[in-house]
Amino acid sequence: MEKIKSFIYLDEYKMYSISSQIFEGITEYLIDYQEDAKEERESRPVPTGSGRIMADILKSESGTQEKRYLHDYSYKIFEDHLRESERILSLSKENIDDCIKQIDNAGFIQVRAKAIFNDIDIIKSTIGQINELGKALAYITSFKEIERMRQQVETGMQSIKDRNQKAKHRQKFKGLTNIEKLAKDLGLRQDPEYLKQIALVLDYGFRDQFTVQMPIGRYRFSADCKREDLREDVHSLIRKYSRFSEKEFILVGTMAQGSGKPVDRHKGNEDDYEPQHIKEAIMAIVERLSVVESAFSGKLANEIIIDPIAIYREV
Repeated sequence: MEKIKSFIYLDEYKMYSISSQIFEGITEYLIDYQEDAKEERESRPVPTGSGRIMADILKSESGTQEKRYLHDYSYKIFEDHLRESERILSLSKENIDDCIKQIDNAGFIQVRAKAIFNDIDIIKSTIGQINELGKALAYITSFKEIERMRQQVETGMQSIKDRNQKAKHRQKFKGLTNIEKLAKDLGLRQDPEYLKQIALVLDYGFRDQFTVQMPIGRYRFSADCKREDLREDVHSLIRKYSRFSEKEFILVGTMAQGSGKPVDRHKGNEDDYEPQHIKEAIMAIVERLSVVESAFSGKLANEIIIDPIAIYREV
């Protein structure tokens, strides 16, 4: 029985862009339909088979509310064609060692593995609130002890008549129940300036990046996903499947950066070169900027970057 695809990500524009080239005539057929919607076109050449189905799907949703199930069916036709025409290389833990050598020459890549969801927005938000969260956790975990001490203080205060002694007693209680100190003692508080600088580095290097990573053996397949093409909210996605998923996902896309070693852009003796033209100066800045950016976006030696079209589970 054929398995059903449950999508968490689908880049519809990319899928239809490639499909318009695979299934000849889709684009022309759509333009003809939009321009001459009321004319009879029985004599005109139109796509046949899967190409005609995909064109009809695109046509049927023109000017109407988006129908995701039509995109899903379009994708099925799209992937079936890639498989039938042997344009897609499928990788999994069962065949990774045998097939990895073919990856740089593959048109399309399909990776089957457990997924890691890396949302930089959640990380930045957590860092920004980590000390407040630490105080909250310290208070919650120490609540019973704080209440016990409060009752002891109130009981002891009743037997103290001197105002100065009462003030000292209250001050001692405040010191013992200082939430910030409790959080620090529990390892739940970090230096605020350190956190600020971490947030700045993350914001510069990663922006609002959402990455899905799929490790297979010693290889790591990474795909930077557009948030608008996710089928559900990132928080919901992570709550549902966990940041490190227990279930396997399937990633389909094209090669962005291959399996070779990262390019070393640092040219040893060029640091002593004096630019003679403004264009050379700008290019020198770009070269140095690329070195800084590689610390964030440069791929690892064992990493393969995929430009994603779809990510889904089979059920």
